[in-house]
Amino acid sequence: MEVVETGIPGLDRIIGGGFPKGRTILVAGPAGAGKSTFGIQFLYHGILTEGESGIFVSFDELPAHVREECLNYGWNLKELEDDNLLVIVDGFSPRAGVSSGEKYQTLVDVDEVITQLVEIIDKTSAERVVIDSITALALSMANEQQIRRQILKLSAVMSSLECTTILTSEMSRGEVSRFGVEEFMSQGVIVLNYEFRNSVGIRSLNIRKMRGIKHEMIERPFSIGSSGIEVHSDEQFYY
Repeated sequence: MEVVETGIPGLDRIIGGGFPKGRTILVAGPAGAGKSTFGIQFLYHGILTEGESGIFVSFDELPAHVREECLNYGWNLKELEDDNLLVIVDGFSPRAGVSSGEKYQTLVDVDEVITQLVEIIDKTSAERVVIDSITALALSMANEQQIRRQILKLSAVMSSLECTTILTSEMSRGEVSRFGVEEFMSQGVIVLNYEFRNSVGIRSLNIRKMRGIKHEMIERPFSIGSSGIEVHSDEQFYY
């Protein structure tokens, strides 16, 4: 199976070289675990190293704040946007009911998101997509049956477009599949954990699933530093 490098130091080593190309990967975790950083790092690496343009759909934060925060890691997203290598879609402003000066905007609606993505991919030939987060999308729907149907639809469309896609999801009460379908519809599942022990914040990562690829089943520590996320693949995580 063809794989794409994630751009997360230490991660490719434990998942057989990278994510399965053209598939959907779920990155789940509690608030503050690093899901957004993970997704943008994946896009940034794809653009700079692999020559694969990308799309970031932001439902949880203003694009201006995303750009500003990424400068802390040395990632100048505005330059990539100006070169038509990266598109940031503002899903936060319509969700919050405020005006936006962003070129690309979308309602919190799966059909609208799909329409936007198809148009942008047609223009840019983007091969990597991050939707942050599907939790925000799901909470706009009427019931769990609709949530499941729409999330499955989104995953199927992204696979048909042959994009390697990351969907982030906020875990609730430790459950990866908050709506009963996220883990099922993804070809890969990565869980980012973040908790305090003896007043010290500890981050760890585990691969719940990576279909078609041999991968570790060991929980590994990771850190978020000046260059982004790094998985410490030589270190064991102990409880």
